[in-house]
This record gives sequence, structure tokens and C-alpha cells, in this order.
Amino acid sequence: MDPGGRAVFHARVQLQPTLSVAFTDTEGQFSFTHLEAGEYVLLATSADFEETSVRIHLEQAAVSMELRFARLRISHVQMDVIGNEPEIALQEIPGSASLISREELALRLPQDANEVLRSIPGVHIREDSGPVGMRLNVGIRGLNPDRSRSLLVLEDGVPLALAPYGEPEMYYSPPVERMSRIELLKGSGSIAHGPQTIGGVLNFITHDPPQRQQGTLELAGGQRGFFLGQASYGGTKDNTGWYVNLMRKQGDGWRSLYYGINDLTAKLNTALSDRQKLGFKLNLYTEASNSTYLGLTEPQYRRNANDNAVPADFLAVRRYAASLQHHLVLSPRAVLSSSGFAYTTKRNWRRQDFDRAPAPGARYLSIAGDPSIAGGAVYLRNSSGNNNREFDVAGLESRLGMEHRLFGLHARMEAGMRYVYEEHRDQRIDGSTHTASSGVIREDEVRNGGGLSGFVQDRIFFHSRFSITPGLRLERYAYERHILRQRVNNIPMDVDIRKGDVVTKPIPGLGAAFQPVGSLTVFAGVHRGFAPPRVKDAITRAGTSLLLDAESSWNYEAGMRWRHARGIRMESTFFTTDFQNQIIPASQSGGASTTLINGGETLHQGIEFSVTLDWPGLTGRATGMYTEVRYTWLPVAQFTNGIYNGNRLPYAPENNVSFLTGYRHRKGFSVHVDGTRAGSQFADNLQTIKPSGDGTIGLVPSYWVWNLSAGREFKRERITIQPYITVKNLTDELYISSRAPQGIQPGMFRQMNGGMKFRF
Repeated sequence: MDPGGRAVFHARVQLQPTLSVAFTDTEGQFSFTHLEAGEYVLLATSADFEETSVRIHLEQAAVSMELRFARLRISHVQMDVIGNEPEIALQEIPGSASLISREELALRLPQDANEVLRSIPGVHIREDSGPVGMRLNVGIRGLNPDRSRSLLVLEDGVPLALAPYGEPEMYYSPPVERMSRIELLKGSGSIAHGPQTIGGVLNFITHDPPQRQQGTLELAGGQRGFFLGQASYGGTKDNTGWYVNLMRKQGDGWRSLYYGINDLTAKLNTALSDRQKLGFKLNLYTEASNSTYLGLTEPQYRRNANDNAVPADFLAVRRYAASLQHHLVLSPRAVLSSSGFAYTTKRNWRRQDFDRAPAPGARYLSIAGDPSIAGGAVYLRNSSGNNNREFDVAGLESRLGMEHRLFGLHARMEAGMRYVYEEHRDQRIDGSTHTASSGVIREDEVRNGGGLSGFVQDRIFFHSRFSITPGLRLERYAYERHILRQRVNNIPMDVDIRKGDVVTKPIPGLGAAFQPVGSLTVFAGVHRGFAPPRVKDAITRAGTSLLLDAESSWNYEAGMRWRHARGIRMESTFFTTDFQNQIIPASQSGGASTTLINGGETLHQGIEFSVTLDWPGLTGRATGMYTEVRYTWLPVAQFTNGIYNGNRLPYAPENNVSFLTGYRHRKGFSVHVDGTRAGSQFADNLQTIKPSGDGTIGLVPSYWVWNLSAGREFKRERITIQPYITVKNLTDELYISSRAPQGIQPGMFRQMNGGMKFRF
């Protein structure tokens, strides 16, 4: 029952120490059968209430009792993708879903998000921003990973992209050190979110306010000037919980790239009554680095992979975000969740001008590489191009979750509406020296748009173990491009060119989930993928609309999830993504494969597989060992129509493997090893094998990356001390991660760090 004495539907009740689980019905009732006499604990959890438990002593064949939730769950207010009770959700989700848990993050001690994301089945990571993953390049099932354009990326349910509709690039990556867990949903449940859902939905979940006052302090350092300082404190008093996290992260020495990151996150959650709660979140992020698009030529890479010809390039990122969440329990069977969010991102990037070949009459500041090899040299000018961009985004969203009856069947409906407004200001400023951050405004424009969407999906239970989930989402995006200044006959001139357009798309989906036994879930689904065209691609500089339709695809899945009581978990999924019209945008970050074209139809087919072994459950001994293998086989990722018909897509390796194993001792010692293999891949649409002198084209060979972490916990009364060490790229393998944006991007070199965590 809830605090008011009303029945709570679909609460999860576990019978401990067994693994038996039951769910309450519409009357709030549950049962367990065939139990032996003895001591048990009933643990009840629900998405909306704090967990409760009761100890029972079973002496007879039947016993009944009442479980009552004492209070509304205060700590968790934000919207999730999988849900804050993932074990419950994964039994019913009619599609593939992955979760990087709090425990895995604690064991891996990752240095960036790329490190953990690359181990998820179906995911391929392209690194091009140094050893801390400051720019996310996530590809799903053979989709181009360039700036994660085909993936909706969220933090606590709020979009993270520069502009979710018109500029979906990920130039900001939330620091993984402040995350509690990471969710990735690729199946038909994606239609509850949008836009950019062709690849799926990635959601970073931050820590909730703790139930009692506690704090943490972490200090770490290592090679190449690496330093991490992080402190957090929070607690709950009466009906209010709070949490504050402050982080500083910096380093230098990798390709002469330095970086400094400051991040502040604060949460305040409060229960307004026993049926409603309010949550506020604030995040302030700044970054300064000399990140660059310019990679290495082939001669540079062979001579010194740590080289950087343009150390004066400079990127400054500033992102301020705030959100307000409200959850109202309308009844034991209906919850209304609403949110308002706003964020602003400023991204100013100074990059030194260069040529690939000497221009007649030009004078160069320096030459890098080998001029004797065609394309093997970079001719550096004493001038700069400053790409200064600012984005403002605000949105309102409301969702209703409701249990109801449909034609006599139990059903769980979720419906919602959202409006997002976005405005982008884009300037190109030419500097007279390679270190100039000001100069002549060559290009100046404002782009804005509004996205209105609504969805409804209903999970219909034909049986307690069989459900079908039909759904429909409608997206409408109206946008405008206003050009204020551009080059006319190669001379910057003030202009006034304005043009807009509208894209409207219905997005249907259908999924099914079946549990033939309690530990096995079989699922299948189909849904429509959707991604609107970028505004600057859809409207030309002459003010002409190219009438680019939204990118769309049909995504099919069939698979199973299985959990054995003795410590085996397994998931396998067969997938097909059938692209009707893949638009390849002309972006500098995309490299050689991104001239603005309609790439036509593409087909992606493969299998994802993962198995987790918990050795204590298998052997019956408290060994503390665990092993997990994750594998993606992508035999088909190719153009099926158009000018590249039959060619394999760039940055779509056929085989990706992830292996992790570790040991946890009951006295606090732990060691963890993980390795990821990325198969060979092409860097352009023509599937060129021979590398070009400038490094932008050619086969990207396969590579393994291994990581090691080890630590020990010491508990002293209320203080826990954990010293640890990590070694990233344990074997110091030299590998090419990418040939984009502008040349060879070497992967992370070996990085050894040591640190100390304090919890009090």
C-alpha cells in the first residue's frame, strides 16, 4: 500500500535470501508458493516510493501480511529511459537495452565516457579529442559516429546536444566521474523519446541525494599532467534531499594537448506532500583546451604519433544548464511527470589556417610533415579561423503514466507532449595571425527552430508473462535560417537572407515481450527512426530550401534475455536497420566521408551478444570473481542504392569484442581487467584501403585496448579510505582511432594514474 493506504500496482517484491520475485497486481496483492519453513525477508520496491521490508518467520503452509510504503521517494525525481528499477523494466522492455551499473563504474574507474561506452554491444566509438573524451563520437550498429548525430543523448532525461533538432552535435560530454549509471535503449521503446532516435537513446544518470548525510573526496594524478579533484556532499532531512558535486580535471602532454575542465552539479529534491515531489538541478561546466581538428599525415604518424603541428589552436566551451522536475501521484495507478529545462552552450574554437599543398605566392609560417610525399605535408599560415557558436535551448515536457483496463485486459499507458525552442548564433571570424581570436567577421547568421512532439504507447498484458506495446510519436519541427553576413565574390558583405521550412513525421512502433519462464524474456519489435535535417544543411546560403526530408529508417529487432539463479545473465539480439534516406552532412568533423549528399538507402544487419558469469553462484564458493563477454557482429553495413551502392559504410567495423573480468574480496580488495577490440574499418565512402599521404583516407586497422584497475577499501568507523591505481591502454598499443576530422587521430597512449577516495 502507499502512505495513504491505497493499493500500489506492479511493485516489486523479492523474497530474500532467495531470488524469487513477485509483482503486485491491480489490487496490490502478491504471492509466493512452494516455500520451505524458515526465516525470510520481503523487500518491496517501487518507482515512486522508498523501499520497505519486513521479516517473516514461516512455520505453516500459508501466511498473509501487509506491506506499506512509508513515504514518497524523494531522492529520485528525474525522468529515466530504462527506469530507476532496471531489473523490473528489463523484463518487459520489448527491445535491446544496456545498463552500465554503479558497480561497474566503481570497478572500472574510467577516465572518460568513451572507455565504458565502447564496451556496450552494438556501439562503436571514434576517438578524436585526446585522452579524456571531451567530444562524444558514438556510432550505433554501423551508423556514422561523427559527433553522435544519430543518437539522442540525455542527462537525467534532459537533452545534451548543442541543439536537439537543428544542431545535434555532441561538443560537450558530461564527465563520467560524476555518473551513477548509464542507460542505452536501442529498441522500440525509443519512440517515447526524440528526436534523433535512429540509433537509440543514451542517458547519463547522476547521483541522487543520499538518504543520510555523507560526503566524498577524491584526488588522483598520473602521467601527462593528469589531475582529478572531486568532492561531493549531500543528505536528506525530513522531506528534502540535497546533493552537490564539484570537480576539477586537467592534463597535458598527449600530442601537446592540454585541457582544463571545471564542473559543478547541484540537486535539491523535496516532497511537497505524500503524493507529489519537486526536483531542481543546476549544472555549470567550463572547458579550455587546445583541441584541434588537424590530425597527422602518414609521415608524421610514422615518425612521431605524439606530434601536433598546431599547438596554438584553442577551444573554449561554456555550458550552463538548469531543470525543474515535478512528479504527482494522481492515484495508485496514475503518475504525472512534468519538467522544464533550459541550457546555453558557448563554443568558441580558434584554428590555425593551413594548406595541403603550397599556394602560388603564399608565405607560410612553418611546414609540418614530409613535402616529398604527396599530401604528406601541412603548410601552416600565419592566420586563424575562429568558429564562434552559441546555442540557447529551452523546453517543457509532461508525461502521464497510467494503469488501466483495455477490452478487459490490463494495460499500462504512457503518453506525453514536449515543446523545445532552440536558437543558434554562428560566426566565422578571420584572424590576421595564427593566435588571433578576433578579426574580420566573414560569416554571421542566426538559426532558430521549434519542435513540438507528442507520443502515446500502451503496454497491453494479454497474460502476466506476455505483453504487446504499440505506440505512435508525432514530430513537427519548424525552422529558419537568417544569414546576416557572408562572402560575396570572396569578399565579406552584410546581407539579409531569410528562409524557413517545416518537417512533420509520424513515428510508429510496435514491440512484444514474452516470459515463458520467470528468468527468460523473449522480445521483438519494430519502430521508425527519425532525425530532422540540420538547419544549415536544409537551407542554402542563397536562401533556397533544399527540401531535405527528415532522415528515416525502419528498425527491427528480435532477441532474448535470460538470467539463471546460479549466476549467469545473457542477452542476444538480431537487428536490422533499413535506412530510406541517409543524409550525409558536410561537416568538418566528419572527415573525408562527409560531402553533403543524400546517401540514399543503407542496410545494417547484425547480432549483439553478451554473457555475464558470477563465479560464486556457479561454483558455490565465495570466490568474488566475475567475467563478462560482449560481442557485436555486423556483417552488413552498406549502401544499397545511390552512387555508393554496395560499398561498406565508413567507421562500421564488422567485429567488436569486449571482455572484462575481475575479483572482489570481502575484505575490500578488488582488481579489474577489461579489453575491447575494434575491427578494421574504412574511413571513406569509396572503401579505400591504401592510405593517402594526408592521412584522411585509408583502412583503419583493427586494434585491442586493455585497461587495468585495482584498489582496496579500508573502513575506519564512519570513514572509508580507498587507494587505487589505473592503467589505461595497458599494453601501450599504438593504433589509429580515426582518420577524421582532418588526418590521423591516434588512440590513447598508455596512461598510469593513482588516486585516493575518501567517504565520510
